[in-house]
Amino acid sequence: MIDFQLKSAGFCYASKHHALRGAEKKTIQYFATYGLIRHPEYGVILFDVGYSQRFFDCTEKLPYRIYQLLTKVKITPEEEVVNVLRSEGIEPEEVKYIILSHFHADHIGGLKDFPKAKFIAGKVAYEAIKDKKGWAAMLHGYVPMLLPDDFESRLQLIEIEKGTYYDKDLGKLVDVFGDGSILLCDLNGHAIGQIGAVLNTNKGTVFLIADACWLEETYKENWLPNPIVRLITGSWKGFLASLKKVQSYYKNNPETVIIPCHCEATMRRFWEEQNDKV
Repeated sequence: MIDFQLKSAGFCYASKHHALRGAEKKTIQYFATYGLIRHPEYGVILFDVGYSQRFFDCTEKLPYRIYQLLTKVKITPEEEVVNVLRSEGIEPEEVKYIILSHFHADHIGGLKDFPKAKFIAGKVAYEAIKDKKGWAAMLHGYVPMLLPDDFESRLQLIEIEKGTYYDKDLGKLVDVFGDGSILLCDLNGHAIGQIGAVLNTNKGTVFLIADACWLEETYKENWLPNPIVRLITGSWKGFLASLKKVQSYYKNNPETVIIPCHCEATMRRFWEEQNDKV
């Protein structure tokens, strides 16, 4: 069994009615959460890395400046993944693997802080952005300068369609370490090739759904985002298909903790419940 902790590396401000069509036009915090996993054999693993101060440097000039102006990111040095881990006695070189759900800036912001980590990402997701620069990259929520210079030499691409596990709701899954601890699934839509992760932890099953939806009301109540969100969605058809997967899994696995990466209510409830179990 693996140990799992949910943490956050900064947040951005956005309107609630963007995430939930017809909701009040209230500014809320969209937290950039990430998963800290301790595997008994493979050591420290991260699922995404959130923002870092580096985001501001990389988005200082056009066209990436538009990204910074639209997302209104807030993060302190103390909140960066690398510094949170150090506060828990984990040095950057100890991080063995980083699994990337997709390549938007709020998921790859801290990658350069981990010089020894191997990266695991979906082949479809990486091929969708790897050659994009300038305006083409910015329109995909991708800031190339956030990737380490040696990114490709440390990258392991996975193909979900070749997965050896099968779930009736999620379809094929890739067993990362061959022990059933981390299973990756296709959640294409919000970003082309986005992946999620089913974790079998020592405190139960956790399903990290990345941006398959932003707030829990979407998968629990089928409360869809504002239509304007389609402008920044890789595939709206894919988004709806992935949401249907999550909803079906939620219905059939009520004991599983489902975590949309930006949902503050889910994040805080998870923290409270995990602390109660300690």
